[in-house]
Amino acid sequence: MEELELPSRLFETGFEPVGRKRVNSYFNLRWIDLIKLALDKDDLEMLQGTQFATVLRMGGHTFSVMFAHYFLSRQLVTEKELELWWMFAGKPLRYAIEDFALVTGLNCEEPSASSMHGKEKVVVRVKGNARGKGTTSNSSIWEDLFGFGDAVAFSIAGSCWGILCPMCGSTKIRPEVVNKLANLDEFLIYPWGRESFLLTVKSAKPRSPLQYVQDTIAIQGFVHAMVLVTLTACPAILVKAEDGASIADDNRRSEEILESLVSRKLAVNVPWAKTVDQKGQVRLLFRSSSRIKIYFAE
Repeated sequence: MEELELPSRLFETGFEPVGRKRVNSYFNLRWIDLIKLALDKDDLEMLQGTQFATVLRMGGHTFSVMFAHYFLSRQLVTEKELELWWMFAGKPLRYAIEDFALVTGLNCEEPSASSMHGKEKVVVRVKGNARGKGTTSNSSIWEDLFGFGDAVAFSIAGSCWGILCPMCGSTKIRPEVVNKLANLDEFLIYPWGRESFLLTVKSAKPRSPLQYVQDTIAIQGFVHAMVLVTLTACPAILVKAEDGASIADDNRRSEEILESLVSRKLAVNVPWAKTVDQKGQVRLLFRSSSRIKIYFAE
C-alpha cells in the first residue's frame, strides 16, 4: 500500500533544536496534593465525583519540560488551528480536543451562553501579594459568595486556574471564574477542559520555527496533557520505570494504559524516550467505550 505523504516538518529531520531546550509552563502539579490536604474527606470525595477526578490523581506526576520541547519541536506544519501534529517513533501523532478529553476526563463541550455571564471587575491573585483591583474587594466577594477562606472554594478555583488554565507565572483568576463559584453545581460542570485545551494549543501552535529555537518557549494551559497523550500512544517510553514493561504490553486496552499512567508516580526519562523515538515503537490506541480516538498512521 502506498504511503500517504505527510505535511512538512517544522524542522527538517536531524535539524531539530538540540541542547537543554525547555517548555516554560505555568501550571504546577504540586498544587494537586496541596489542594487535597486543604480539603476534608467529604469535600475531597465530592470533587472526586466530578470532571476533576482524573486530574486530582496526577499529584505523583512530574512534568518533563525537556520532553515536551523535544516532541513539540518535531511538529508537522498543518492548517487546522486547533490541532497539533508531531512525529514520534516514526509516526504522526495528533493532539486535538478529543485527545485532551481522553487523557484528562475533563468536560470539553461548547459552553452554554448562560454560563458565560458575569463581568464584575474583580481580580483575585493566586500568587503574589498585590491587592485585587476593581469595584469590589477580594475579601468582600469571597465572603459574600461562600465565606472568606472557604477551603473548597479556594481549592476548586486553584484547580481550574492554577493547574488547568494558567496564563502567566502570577496567575490572576478571572472575575467570571470567581462569580461562577456562587453556583457550585454550575461551576463543576462548566467545560474547563475546553478552556484549558484552547489556551495550550493556541500558544503551542508555532508561528515560526524561531519559537522552538529559543532556550525556552512559554505555553499556557495544562501542557502535561500532551505528555500523557504521547505516553499513552507509546508506553514503551516508561519501560525502564517500575511496572513500565506491563504498561507497554500490546494486549492492554487504552483505558487500562491510561489508568496505569494516572495512578502511578510518573516521570519521563528523556534520554530513554529519545531512544524509543528512534526505534519507532508506537501502537494505535483507541477508547473502546466511546468514539474518542488517538490517531496514528499505520
